[in-house]
Amino acid sequence: MKSKVGIVVAYFKEAKPLINYFNLKKSNEKFSIYENKKISLIISNQGKINSAIATTYLLSTRKISHIINFGIAGSSEYKIGEIFLVNKINNKYFPDILVPHEFRESEIICFDEVVTSGRYKLVDMESEGFFLSAIKFLKSHQIHLIKVVSDNLVCFKPTDEFMNNLIIPHLEKIKNYINSLEEKNEIDLELVEYLAKKYDLSFSQKQQLKDRVIYYMLNNIPLPKIDFDKTNRKNDFRRIMNELKI
Repeated sequence: MKSKVGIVVAYFKEAKPLINYFNLKKSNEKFSIYENKKISLIISNQGKINSAIATTYLLSTRKISHIINFGIAGSSEYKIGEIFLVNKINNKYFPDILVPHEFRESEIICFDEVVTSGRYKLVDMESEGFFLSAIKFLKSHQIHLIKVVSDNLVCFKPTDEFMNNLIIPHLEKIKNYINSLEEKNEIDLELVEYLAKKYDLSFSQKQQLKDRVIYYMLNNIPLPKIDFDKTNRKNDFRRIMNELKI
């Protein structure tokens, strides 16, 4: 089964532009899930706990290579309609941004209630629950948060038209990001799988190799060509890791 990109969205109004753009079809389950061959999108409803539960369900029932928390956020500093890739949550959780992208980056603060005052770059009610759930299943470079500024800390009920105008201009950029995740994941797994098979690596060795390859990719370090005659597992693994020096 080929892996998919998962998307967790709090409300249907936020998800509808993505559902239409990616031609996602509804699946009859305990949650509202919309899918095609590449994407599985789940509606979580508002709040950290709901986001965590929906994220756990999606990651437990699908083969997911990367997962995205998409939705609106408030801000006292950014303009309505601006879109961001989140690089820090509550000053203590840090998604690793591996692939090149077209977004600006920003931190976000996650609250239990709607925020209508203060100075914040981005605020929402789902990001922390989403991340804490996702990190139980995936590595930090496989976890992504994309937020569109919907208000300047004003409590309001957005209409469908407002959400369409807010999100539709960014859909191509979101598509490009999802495509880059798929491409990077394939490259990463191809190399690791090739070396693990060629040199008969153990599960533990394979995981260490994968982490080392990810480190190279995170830091934009060119991967060396590894090609030597097979001897024994222990010695070959040592030689591979020596080639991938940190």
